[in-house]
Amino acid sequence: MDDRFRILVADRNRHVREFLQRELAADGYRVQVAKDGDEVLNIVDGKDPPDLLILDLEIPSGGALDILDRIHRRTPLLPVVIHSFLTENSGMLGDRNTDAFVEKSENIDRLKAAVADMLKKFYPKRPARLSTSLT
Repeated sequence: MDDRFRILVADRNRHVREFLQRELAADGYRVQVAKDGDEVLNIVDGKDPPDLLILDLEIPSGGALDILDRIHRRTPLLPVVIHSFLTENSGMLGDRNTDAFVEKSENIDRLKAAVADMLKKFYPKRPARLSTSLT
């Protein structure tokens, strides 16, 4: 049984999706990707739902705000990290329940730290990161 944390990366840009998938998988996470809101909802409602969602505010097919509302009605405890280029976009969220806002940049360390923090907060009995070393 694979007990690694499952992270869903939802971003409109294929290169961002692939980069985040590669970087997070290297840290021991199982990573799925979605290019639009329809794919996000299908994965969240599927047999193997994510433990955490990383969501681009400019995702197509319904937009991030509608997706957030729909996800929180279905799975209110799913932690969501908003990942956007402009921090002023955080004001778009209003009182929606998001757990972290990380501005997109070439340095992924802030996003990785937010992911680890959210997983530790929401799943305290599971290790936030699995070691990939054999020693």
